[in-house]
Amino acid sequence: MDDTAGILIAVAIGVALVAALFFLMIPEPAQRTVIATERLDVAVLTFGNSSAWSGAAETVRARIETKLVNTSGMSVFSRTRLDELLTEQMLGEVGLLDSATVAQIGSLTGVTKLLTGVVYGIETRSEETTVCEEWKDGDCIQSVPATQYSVRVLGQVEVLNAQTGQIERAEDLEGSASMIVKQGNTFAGYDALIAQSADDIASEVASLLTSTYTRELHYGLYSSYKAKRNGYVGQDETTRFSYSDSEAYLIVHFTRVRRDESFGLVWSDSEGTVVKQEDDLVSDGAWRLYRLDFAGVPSGRFTVTGTLNGIEAFEKAFILNP
Repeated sequence: MDDTAGILIAVAIGVALVAALFFLMIPEPAQRTVIATERLDVAVLTFGNSSAWSGAAETVRARIETKLVNTSGMSVFSRTRLDELLTEQMLGEVGLLDSATVAQIGSLTGVTKLLTGVVYGIETRSEETTVCEEWKDGDCIQSVPATQYSVRVLGQVEVLNAQTGQIERAEDLEGSASMIVKQGNTFAGYDALIAQSADDIASEVASLLTSTYTRELHYGLYSSYKAKRNGYVGQDETTRFSYSDSEAYLIVHFTRVRRDESFGLVWSDSEGTVVKQEDDLVSDGAWRLYRLDFAGVPSGRFTVTGTLNGIEAFEKAFILNP
């Protein structure tokens, strides 16, 4: 088999795999909502540092704060204002946090969660390797000496209840990063790799908070649908129906919930009169199809409201035309 035939076969296999993936994938419904199971206002305190790198803890703290600011469902207290309040109250060096101090900080800031932690180790490595400098027909024909520099940042994060002072979650986290530098080029130092590793830790912290304190689902209102594998694909998304449609279909995909959580659905008219009410138990990854039969339902404006564990998840308005 020549190189051209091999490339064509590889391309054909790649196309077939992409087509198979597309066939298996179920597109998400059009709308997405993130529900906080409790108010999630967060303040990120100074992190302790027992590593040999003096600026590592501040780097980790800053990366965590930035990540949380850009995470749905969370509100992050201003770092500048936080430091000012702690200084005013002579809490600038909080050290070990007891429950009374945590509650005091919570009262000053109005947040529900305090985040703190420690960077307790940074491992650095450098090892000789090679890097390809010239390729031909997919093969490396010339390699040159190089050095691979690696960093591993080890830390612990605690989530504190700002009202009770109790530790709600404590997790050991780590982040890592590496880069290869060709022989003769200058390595700028480990600081950039530490920052990249801190990004890993920040992502883990955001995931920890969202999985613990928020839920996520996708939903859409359609005039028709098709079943696909273990889910549903909505067709003709709309907020205007007629009696010729016979039914309105609401598709909900629960992308991040706990096992057997309570989901409620209420279809109501413009006066708030309940037309139909449904109660369900859902788990992570569940697809649900809910429907409103228009038989016997007068035309007008309606809303369908979904609640998860008693907390409103969404409200969708629509019209049924005569």
